[in-house]
Amino acid sequence: MSMLRMELLRLLRNNLSSLIFGYIATMVAAFNLLTIIFGQTDWMEQWNGRIAIFLVTIMLDMIFWLTALPIAEDAQTQMIQVMRTSRSIVQYFIGKHALLLLLATMFAFGLMALRLHDPGVVFRFVHLTILISLTMIGFGVAITTLFKQQTAILTIGSFVNVLALAVLLRMILPTWNIPPIPFNPFEYLIQPFYDLLDPPLGIAAPLPLLQLSLFAVVFYLTCLTLFYHLTYRQGYRL
Repeated sequence: MSMLRMELLRLLRNNLSSLIFGYIATMVAAFNLLTIIFGQTDWMEQWNGRIAIFLVTIMLDMIFWLTALPIAEDAQTQMIQVMRTSRSIVQYFIGKHALLLLLATMFAFGLMALRLHDPGVVFRFVHLTILISLTMIGFGVAITTLFKQQTAILTIGSFVNVLALAVLLRMILPTWNIPPIPFNPFEYLIQPFYDLLDPPLGIAAPLPLLQLSLFAVVFYLTCLTLFYHLTYRQGYRL
C-alpha cells in the first residue's frame, strides 16, 4: 500500500493526472446518467455496450502515455528522469503499474455500476479491462525499450490510437464492411468486449479468459524483461 500511495502522490503532481482522473470521473458519471435517462430506448439498448467499449479504448490510450512517457528520454536532457527516484527497476514498475491497473479497474466497475444485478457480466468486463490494460502497459514498456525518445513515443502512440479507433469504427458500423487492418493487435484485444456486450446473436459469447490471462501476463513479463536487459542494464542505472 505504501508503494501505491507514493505513486498516487507522484501522479497527482504530474500534469497528466488531471487528464486521467478527470476522464474517469466525467465519463463514468456521463455514461451512467445517459443510461439512466435513455435506458429504455431502443437506440440506448443497441449502443450501450458500444459506448462502454469506446470509453475503455480511449482509457487505454492514456494508459499507454502514462506508461511510456515517464521512462522515455527527456527531449532536453536525453535522460530518463523518473528512474532516479527508485532504488530498483522492480520497485518502480510495481508501484506505477499497480496504480494504473487499479485506476482501470475502478473505471471498469464505474461503467458497469448499473449492471451489478448481473455480476457475471460485470466480472468478465472488469477482467477483460484489466487484461487489456496490462497488455497496453507491457506494450508501452516495449515501445520505450525500442524507441527511447519522447518524440518517437508520441508519434507511435498516435499510430496506436489510430489502430484502436479503426477497430472500433469497423465493429460499430458493420454494415460499412470496413476491411480489418492486417496484423492489427486490437482486432484480438477489443473483440472479446464485443462478444460480451454486443454479440451479433444477442447472446454473450463464451470468452477465453484463461488464454487471454496467460497471454497478458506472459506478454507483460516479457516486455519488462526486455526493458531490463536492453535498457536498464545498458547504462540507465539509478
